[in-house]
Amino acid sequence: MFHDESLGKLVEETKGFLIDLDGTLYVGDELIAGAADFVHALRTKGIPHAFVTNITSRCRAHVLARIEAYGLEIEPEQVLTAPIATKAYLDRQRIGSCYFLTRPTLVEDFAGHPQNEDEAEAVVIGDMGETITFQHLNQAFRLLGKGAAFVTMSRSKFFRTKDGMTLDAGAFVALLEHASDRRAIVTGKPSKDFFRAGLDLLDLPPSQVAMIGDDLESDVRGAQACGVAGLLVMSGKTTQLPPSDSPVAPDGVCGSVSDLIRFL
Repeated sequence: MFHDESLGKLVEETKGFLIDLDGTLYVGDELIAGAADFVHALRTKGIPHAFVTNITSRCRAHVLARIEAYGLEIEPEQVLTAPIATKAYLDRQRIGSCYFLTRPTLVEDFAGHPQNEDEAEAVVIGDMGETITFQHLNQAFRLLGKGAAFVTMSRSKFFRTKDGMTLDAGAFVALLEHASDRRAIVTGKPSKDFFRAGLDLLDLPPSQVAMIGDDLESDVRGAQACGVAGLLVMSGKTTQLPPSDSPVAPDGVCGSVSDLIRFL
């Protein structure tokens, strides 16, 4: 459907891949058709690849358990999550206690950074789903007013589930930015530091790598800003081709990762 010679040439010339998970390999609890075959093809052909995800509703252990349940051939050391990148950022900045707007299950990824609702050194935002309340947001607003660092794992506005599109953390980040006149530091995609960490897993220069994902901003624009090609799949949150006047132009577009197997 979306195949063309330029897409095939790009995939054939790429030496390694960074690959999104949710919306690219699976949606909700369903594996995308051909995703397992795509991962298997990368492994059998010895093509370097790593998985970079902005999932902030689950700790890394849960993400890995989900991958295993799907039967995907992915090693733990190949997976970089936004929470793990955020933990590294907090460590580098020597930030201690935090006010986490995240699900309780995510806390285990932040050892050494205790939850503190009153005197936190940073407000850290992830996906709280339906549990987020006005009280959560208002307390974060008050802490930001006291000078707490403003950190978000993602600026994603929404994501796709089996029930339809759902608000993501970026929507609440925008609310707090507007109210506080502060700009959040992004530690997941499209952060350059995050992509550089992904490139380190491949040990390849950006010019030899392509990012495959379903988010035009986080995946495609973020990758291109680091010199990595951005391939857009239409299997997740993006269901229509970007308009001709879009500020972000993917280097390639396809229906799903299964469409790329023929070019490997």
